Amino acid sequence: MLKLIYYPIFLFGYLFFKATKKTLLYSYASFQKIFVLTHGQSNDNLSKTINAKVGKYNDVKANGILGNLSQNQLKEMVAEVQQNGYFIFDTMLPETMIKEIYTYASNEPVTYLDIHSKKFQESSKDKIIFDAENAVSPRYDFTSAQILKCPKLQQLIFDASLLAFAQAYLGCKPILDLVAFWWSAPFQGKAKSAAAQMYHFDLDRIKFLKFFFYLTDVDTDTGPFCYVKGSHKTLPPAITRDGRFEDNEIETIYGKENILELCGKRGTIMAVDTRGFHKGKDLLREQRLMFQIEFANSMFGQAYSPCKIDYASPSYQQIAEHYSHTYQQIFFH
Repeated sequence: MLKLIYYPIFLFGYLFFKATKKTLLYSYASFQKIFVLTHGQSNDNLSKTINAKVGKYNDVKANGILGNLSQNQLKEMVAEVQQNGYFIFDTMLPETMIKEIYTYASNEPVTYLDIHSKKFQESSKDKIIFDAENAVSPRYDFTSAQILKCPKLQQLIFDASLLAFAQAYLGCKPILDLVAFWWSAPFQGKAKSAAAQMYHFDLDRIKFLKFFFYLTDVDTDTGPFCYVKGSHKTLPPAITRDGRFEDNEIETIYGKENILELCGKRGTIMAVDTRGFHKGKDLLREQRLMFQIEFANSMFGQAYSPCKIDYASPSYQQIAEHYSHTYQQIFFH
């Protein structure tokens, strides 16, 4: 009966999105409800329709930060994400790139999660330089404008191997819809939910893939990305809602053996389908710096502002023009 209520609302909103490129809030809410009620099947079916209409690029090469991947290598890696929900690449970011990004992040003032605000996930009004010795919040976020000021982060955003991998996983021309860059600090478990430190699944888009880049060493005490292996597939009957889940709830449903801490040295690159359950583990010491790029098969869903670049090399502008479907959210001044 509930499906009969939500389907017409979603369908109207989706047709509205197709005509206007805008997502209605009540339609998006119905989309989320239907996902849970169908245990994820609704998104899978819709993705097949999108893939058939959008198609793929036939000239993108998997050559870039992930290495010079053959089609067989690409298929094998993508198959692991399809099976497990994640893949950790053998290739690492170059040390020179890591140092440049880290230096930039250490000197750029950022907003932080305001733990005293009554609103969920509200950012501070002021910006500060991140100081690990005097943390005022568990999370500090760079804006998309700040991210796009960093040449090495630009390089990752326009990387052909990431584009090729995303296309192979999504099954169609991907859209780069989100970039994120943030510091995390120890904070005695405060604001865990707002800082995404409780288990949850993402449902920003219909289908999506995220690339995570560790810019600091990450072990069990310094905030590893935690993932529930295989949970990106069909939701089990025990999951009847969207939201935050306690560790013991997830262990009961999926088994402790499937809950993984994805640790790695700085420079580690991971591809993750965060439709699966995941969280950032509380930091007990030091700090963590992470960069994220998300590719999706549609812009239906969360409303993110387009990214504007004040300066980029002509080669990046050529890439954006050639793969205009992918970089439709990026504008050059």
